[in-house]
Amino acid sequence: MCSGRVDPSLVMNTFLNGADGVFVGGCLLGECHYTDGNLHALARVSVTHKVLSFVGVNPERLVMRLMSSAEGAKFVKYTTEFTDLIKKLGPLGKSEGLEGDELSLKLEVARRALDSKKLKWVIGKKVEFSDKGNVYGEVFTEHELGRMYDEIVMDECTMQEIVLRGREELVSVKELAKSLDTSPERVLRQLVDMRRMGMAEIAEVQGRTPQWRVRAEGRPLSARLLCDSVAVGGAPENPQT
Repeated sequence: MCSGRVDPSLVMNTFLNGADGVFVGGCLLGECHYTDGNLHALARVSVTHKVLSFVGVNPERLVMRLMSSAEGAKFVKYTTEFTDLIKKLGPLGKSEGLEGDELSLKLEVARRALDSKKLKWVIGKKVEFSDKGNVYGEVFTEHELGRMYDEIVMDECTMQEIVLRGREELVSVKELAKSLDTSPERVLRQLVDMRRMGMAEIAEVQGRTPQWRVRAEGRPLSARLLCDSVAVGGAPENPQT
């Protein structure tokens, strides 16, 4: 199977099913039988690393190495190094300080984020943006792409964790910010975006504190809404939390 067929959600399901590490092998650059499958695989692994890091899982648990089918010795070297690394890191969650329900929640956040329409779209564009550029012919550097992906990963992971933590009861911005270990401003901005997508609403107000109801599904994303959700926005001024 071409490494370009390795979907990030497949990697996350592997972790959710108990694997302590995932090794992906691909063809050498310029030697892909499908032209650029390994480039897309590298892009997916790169973004998956960012997501793993954001949810608190060591990204070194996911490794991709390139080699030809004739390089048996190199394959043995890479897999041995990977095996030794995973032994050093120990069982999934141990070195990260995550266990039980919290580990499962963080992995599910990562899986949902990587399986979202937004991240799937931007991952699919990574090779194109760094090679051919956008519709205006603007080619992005790795640094520019990295900054964009960092922001998108942060937003998407925050949204998915809000959904998981708030799916059973009404929650306030301050409660969510404490659970997510982030700022109330970021949580509020995310809730406002989710309300536009039909995924959140203010159910009631206790005192001066709005209580939010969140849901996993909302309105189908239109092309314009998808582009708007990728753009970096700001929270309203003087938010009530």
